Amino acid sequence: MAASQSSATFWRDLLVLLHRYAGIFIAPFIFVAAFTGLLYVLTPQLEQWTYRDVLVSQATSQPKSLTEQIQAAQSVMSPTAQIMAVRPAATSHDTTRVIYSDPQQQMANRAIFIDPHDLKVKGQLAVYGTSGILPLRTFLDRLHRDLWLGEWGRIYSELAASWMGLLALSGIYHWFKRRKQLNQPSEHKKLYLIKWHSWLGLALLPLLLFFSITGLTWSNWAGSNILSMRQWLGWQTPSLITSLSADSISKPDMHQEHHASMIMHMHSMVDAKDFSDALQLARDNGITAAKVQIRPPVAMSQAWVVEEIDRSWPTQVDSIAVDIVQHKVIDHVYFDQFPLAAKLTRWGVDAHMGVLFGWTNQLLLILFAIGLCITIVLAYRIWWQTTDFKKTTIDFSRRAVVMWSNGSLIQRVGLVFILMVTGISLPIFGVSILMALMMVMLGYKKV
Repeated sequence: MAASQSSATFWRDLLVLLHRYAGIFIAPFIFVAAFTGLLYVLTPQLEQWTYRDVLVSQATSQPKSLTEQIQAAQSVMSPTAQIMAVRPAATSHDTTRVIYSDPQQQMANRAIFIDPHDLKVKGQLAVYGTSGILPLRTFLDRLHRDLWLGEWGRIYSELAASWMGLLALSGIYHWFKRRKQLNQPSEHKKLYLIKWHSWLGLALLPLLLFFSITGLTWSNWAGSNILSMRQWLGWQTPSLITSLSADSISKPDMHQEHHASMIMHMHSMVDAKDFSDALQLARDNGITAAKVQIRPPVAMSQAWVVEEIDRSWPTQVDSIAVDIVQHKVIDHVYFDQFPLAAKLTRWGVDAHMGVLFGWTNQLLLILFAIGLCITIVLAYRIWWQTTDFKKTTIDFSRRAVVMWSNGSLIQRVGLVFILMVTGISLPIFGVSILMALMMVMLGYKKV
């Protein structure tokens, strides 16, 4: 009976340490992640308002052909510029986006926005990454991911994601132990704050776990481990084969000679008609989404790629590789044929970004981010009323030593094993545990 009670005390004290003291030191990082995530979720509306002059077409006439639209963009491009991708207008109120780079000017990729109805150039903007996102989204994405501090800045978001799920689960224990007390009416201010903190945390629990898991998949160090695990289990997303066969490369006809010249000489302009041909081939072979991106090959041995980019529900992210010269499909990847794990990954990422279910997804994420920030503020209010930072560190050290002293050999070994496995899988979490141990040793000397 005594051994059983000691065992329960050990794990109970551990959960208290995790939630109360880890929360104090980790919660600021979670707060920043939640607040910057809130700003990012609002990006679609902010982009439409900020860039409305280039994104929206007011014309009502019949749209021109895609070839003519691309030619209109080429007319204002530098002779040394290369088209990297084209996104045809998805609706009658959208503009067509022609993304290009200029190797000689060593400039970042830019996008020219063409009104498909009258072929007017609506404007140009810098775009970033393979997805060609606009400056505002890029700014908020980097702010959320690394606070514009580069790779080292990603430590903050990975630390938040590593601890968020653990703090949420340990919070369940606190709520369970206090549930009767919290259900009783009380005018005591601290108990009132604890009640709101507990109920908000309980309501946010599913999303806390969801964002912890999906956030880790994007992280730097833990994300690499998760990627390796997915590859080992065969859970990776299918990739499109874009290599052309030897016959396609060596076939001597006039169209291919033009095609080869177009690719090999960076100073020549891409044939705008090839984009229309590639899109038509894709339409004839299962690419049905309104939102698509067409990418020309970067080498003689590569095919054209047409990919769906509509990540809302139902998800449309099929892609197809086509040989313009021989007018045939090289390969295709359809979302319906994705393994379940790859589908769940896609849905998880898109739900995390707030695009999977449109405005309802955004609203849910906005409420979650605001609720999480309030929950953290309440926790700090409770802490501020009862103690200070110096007393907190000393009390943390004392409780950690008492917990360790009360544990059996099996419990200690089990805890060390759990922390080692978790620390290796989640390296930033492991580093934070080592820093906590250093704090325990320093604080214990002052007890």
